[in-house]
Amino acid sequence: MTDGSKSQQDQSPAVQSLPGEAQPASAPCGAGPQKSVLQKVEQRGNQRRRRRPPAWAIRVANLFVAARQFLREKLPNSILHRRRELMTAVVSFLMHLVGALLLTLWLLPSESRDSVLAIVSGQVEDVLLEEPLEVVEIVQPEKITDLNLDSTMKQMVSELDKGKNRDQFDSPQDTELRIPLDDIVELGDIAVLKGDFGGRSEAGRRAAVKKYGGTAESEKSVNLGLKWLQKIQRKDGSWSFGDVGDAGSPGSMQTTDVGATSLALLCMLGGGHTRETAGPYQETVSKGLNWLMKSGARSPAGADMRGASQGNSGMYVQGLATICLSEAAALEPKDRELRRMALDAVRFIERSQGSDGGWRYQPRQVPGDTSVVGWQVMALQSAKAGGISVSASTFSDVKMFLNSVQADDGVYYGYTGPDKGNATTTAVGLLCRMYLGWKREKSQLQKGVEFLSNLGPSREDIYYNYYATQVLHHWDGELWNKWNEQMREQLVESQIKEGPGAGSWDVTDPHGNAGGRIYQTTLSLLTLEVYYRHLPIYRRFDAAETKPKDSVSVTKP
Repeated sequence: MTDGSKSQQDQSPAVQSLPGEAQPASAPCGAGPQKSVLQKVEQRGNQRRRRRPPAWAIRVANLFVAARQFLREKLPNSILHRRRELMTAVVSFLMHLVGALLLTLWLLPSESRDSVLAIVSGQVEDVLLEEPLEVVEIVQPEKITDLNLDSTMKQMVSELDKGKNRDQFDSPQDTELRIPLDDIVELGDIAVLKGDFGGRSEAGRRAAVKKYGGTAESEKSVNLGLKWLQKIQRKDGSWSFGDVGDAGSPGSMQTTDVGATSLALLCMLGGGHTRETAGPYQETVSKGLNWLMKSGARSPAGADMRGASQGNSGMYVQGLATICLSEAAALEPKDRELRRMALDAVRFIERSQGSDGGWRYQPRQVPGDTSVVGWQVMALQSAKAGGISVSASTFSDVKMFLNSVQADDGVYYGYTGPDKGNATTTAVGLLCRMYLGWKREKSQLQKGVEFLSNLGPSREDIYYNYYATQVLHHWDGELWNKWNEQMREQLVESQIKEGPGAGSWDVTDPHGNAGGRIYQTTLSLLTLEVYYRHLPIYRRFDAAETKPKDSVSVTKP
């Protein structure tokens, strides 16, 4: 066959090109079998499908190209020549901005910082604890009309709205008590002010005195004591343990003025006297609070209220001042600066807590001791009752500390370790347990209360009496009635009635030399104000309820 005919035979249909396709080059010598045209087309189609970028990538690339074209062609040459410097300035600005934001978040109080982070992250739910914290809550009626009030109570509330009768009620003269306490027959429960401070209005105070065991004589003693404190207040609004006028028995602490001022103000606030309440102590409270607020040293750690505290009094003073600020903020809810100072003081307490869950003389000092812990827990509880948030982890760590110093599974409490023989720290520990959620039916709490009741009030130790009175007051019932009658009469009878010390108490406390007459007098007054300073934790708020039940749940009337 000729070459031309051989060439025609070799050119089979399987290798013919499709119309419009270039002729394939001759296969090299030794090459393998060639792919068909259909296989090549299919392969190229697959390659195109695999390599095609997504639409968003194409848009980004187009934007990038447009941006480069704009930067190269549209910007003035003066800017193009300095683009390196401009990029450096932009990067530096962004880095400084991020640093400033992080520093701002670090300086913010934890409450504000958590709120900001929650908004940024979109998280609005509350964080759930692995171990839910039991918190005792007193539910009270939203308004006065929710109560079944008799005519006497309605008259009192009406006169309260007109600003009458506080002076008459505070007066030591029986004849000036316009509405005798004995005329109040049926009271229901006290809710003139909503919340834990419901007994501090005039009507609430009168009703609480009658309902929880006070008398006209005990109230005269309170007013006489407040007048003595008012008399020895210094011109700048403060009090000093070492300055008691001609009454004698000054305290050895000469510079712990924040502590003395806080104790004196707590007695005023305990009776419902504020800067906004017209009455004989309005100016006294105003000057004292203004001085106290100026004494706080604010920092990223919160408001340090210790001032020039002497010896081991530092965290004691912090707790006292925080209680004072928290109660004042609750009674004067429109004062934002006062509330902010109280919140910052609470944050300082939270950040001063030791690794064992307690507090001692200095921030984060371990081991903690039950005495200092008691004041911090009362400060945190006062803040919480006034609507200031408190870290749940702080309360949880306090439980850890109390577990470390308890004996008999929580019946007794020691100072820095378990101890069955310390009545004072047992009273402090039991009060903390009440605030942290122990229910009335808990057997350890019942045994601890019975232990204190059997001991009875001390004739000398006012510190023990102050804490134990609160425990029995919250427990209520027959044990409280027995304790109260003895404690009340003992304080009324031992108060000085004449001379430069009229209204005060002589120092009898074993540890009273440091605080002197002011220390003894203020703790005595706070004990006599127990009826209305804080409403009982375990009392059910039912109008028909006459005795406390073994439950912390409460209902509205």
